[in-house]
Amino acid sequence: MHATPFIVNAQGETETLERVPFNSGFNENWLQNRLFENPNSLPFSEIDPAYQQICPLCTEMKTGAGPIDIAYLTPQGRLVIVETKLWRNPEARRKVIGQILDYAKELKTWSYADLQREVTRKTGLKGNSPYLLVSKHFDEIDEAAFVDGVTQSLRQGDFMLIIAGDGIRQDAQGIVQFLQDVANMRFVLAMIEVAVYKHTQKDMFVIQPRTLV
Repeated sequence: MHATPFIVNAQGETETLERVPFNSGFNENWLQNRLFENPNSLPFSEIDPAYQQICPLCTEMKTGAGPIDIAYLTPQGRLVIVETKLWRNPEARRKVIGQILDYAKELKTWSYADLQREVTRKTGLKGNSPYLLVSKHFDEIDEAAFVDGVTQSLRQGDFMLIIAGDGIRQDAQGIVQFLQDVANMRFVLAMIEVAVYKHTQKDMFVIQPRTLV
């Protein structure tokens, strides 16, 4: 369970925050955009130290298995796929894990050119769009080495798969543990609970992600 956070101002006075349920006006698109805009809020390196640095790639990236909510890349060419789900959705528990695995299986059939095509389609960037996006965030990235890294990641299924939502159910946790034991691709699968808190006196929110599984 999440403990209730509070803010301490410069005078040592505490200001309280109130947990806001997602069914009070938030939706999956809202959550998706906040996480895409703030990649450092997600505990990637806590899940796998190889994912210390992350660059937003695009949202709603089209695949044969459906659109991926959020795609990120590391400077070394490793892909991160994030599926955002609000757990009041009655289909979430049954489908979300199979859905994100379908995305991974689809990406494993892609070449670098396939990824470049879809990122260009979503962002409008011409040329080597994945490299251009990552090189804006991180200096001195060798283009050839980066393309090779992405190509290897795609070929091996070496991805980080994240399910992020406002509550993780126990039955889903059991499925994740089973998949970690039997998976034949090199992916890492994690579930992250995202709590949203509202300041009781100001029009501002705090988003608190934490790794559960």
